[in-house]
Amino acid sequence: MPRFLVRTFLLALTALALQAQQTEVVLSASSSAKLVLGMAPPKVSGLDDAQVASEFTAVLKRDLDETGVFAVLQERLPAGSAPAKAWKEAGAQWLLNVGLTRAAAGDLQLEASALDTAAEKAVFTKPYKADRMVPLRRLAHALADDLVARLTGERGVASSRVVFVRQIAPGVKELFQIDRDGANQVQLTRHGSLTLSPTVAADGRLAYVTYKGGAPEIWGQRRRDGAHEKLYPATGSGAMVSTPVWSPDGRRLAFVQGDRRGNSDIMVLDLDSGRARRLTDGNGINTEPSWNPNGTQIAFTSDREGGPQVFLMQDDGSNLRRLTGEGMYNASPAWSPNGAMIAYVSRFEGKFDLFIYKLGEGKAYQITTGVSTSESPAWSPDERRLVFTSNRFGSMQIFTTDLSGRQVVRMTELPGCQSPKWTRGR
Repeated sequence: MPRFLVRTFLLALTALALQAQQTEVVLSASSSAKLVLGMAPPKVSGLDDAQVASEFTAVLKRDLDETGVFAVLQERLPAGSAPAKAWKEAGAQWLLNVGLTRAAAGDLQLEASALDTAAEKAVFTKPYKADRMVPLRRLAHALADDLVARLTGERGVASSRVVFVRQIAPGVKELFQIDRDGANQVQLTRHGSLTLSPTVAADGRLAYVTYKGGAPEIWGQRRRDGAHEKLYPATGSGAMVSTPVWSPDGRRLAFVQGDRRGNSDIMVLDLDSGRARRLTDGNGINTEPSWNPNGTQIAFTSDREGGPQVFLMQDDGSNLRRLTGEGMYNASPAWSPNGAMIAYVSRFEGKFDLFIYKLGEGKAYQITTGVSTSESPAWSPDERRLVFTSNRFGSMQIFTTDLSGRQVVRMTELPGCQSPKWTRGR
């Protein structure tokens, strides 16, 4: 079955005002304002200073820099009596003080507090405890997420993970998982065959397509942490299935089923009953479904009007309409977590770039540009970034970008990566 790749339009972000009521500070996810956070050197006990610098401080700074809501200031300013004035004069609006201790038993303790340098009042205080097996970087991620939650009202994504496909041998692809910063790679499947198109439910359950039995089948988990089992088809029908995606409530899977004539349609599988229902019916290719956040609509790619374009329909197949209007090849839609945007790819001069379509405006905006190709966009849980694959350094690797396209970060140095999905739930 042809695989449609996508090119996406860039969302124009509206700068919203920073709202402050003494110690209360809240930023919108679309705000361009950044709060300047001063980071005093950590006070360390029972740990090596160099280890803390590389495995905690550097990780925390990177996490905060990539949030899009903090600008981190690191100065060797006094951390003793009344440091707020000196940090304020250096430009910091908040001052973060951290104490890290390794107890005699090996357990870690982290004390973190943030001070409003103007009001000289605490805006954040929290203790953390972890056993000896927890890496320092995990504590840094947890602190970064909590600081983002304190500032914006929504927890950050430093502790989140990305599930993706990686080729490990000729004809063999398996699912892997990495932490948000690219560390801690874990292999999730060992089918010894082609395993493709991962999708992650809100509760962390996996589903995917595997060719382990010869013909493609949809496998996955019926319960969290459950065994991987075949979900569709119930019998060996030999149907060509691809690109499953969980509904927001985790009770249905939208997927693609093809026939011997080369046509394909969007289907929906009810997990409880095992019944699959066809939503599209016609000659041509209908593929790459993506649910809106409340599970009432599906975006998908179709060539029903010539070249591939992004279309929308209700979850029963009604009210079908075309979304993309510019460009001859638009595909791979990914609906944003709050439902206001759809990311996709568009092909121009033989390469693909990322775009975002803002539904409220009816306009599309370009994110990536350049001589390389960018594919398979998926949203971060907080909707501030996209994860995607690109060949800008040769083989396909995984990258993230903010919605301006100016902050592109490489996540992997592994050959043959594809189909990343960003999730909190695993």
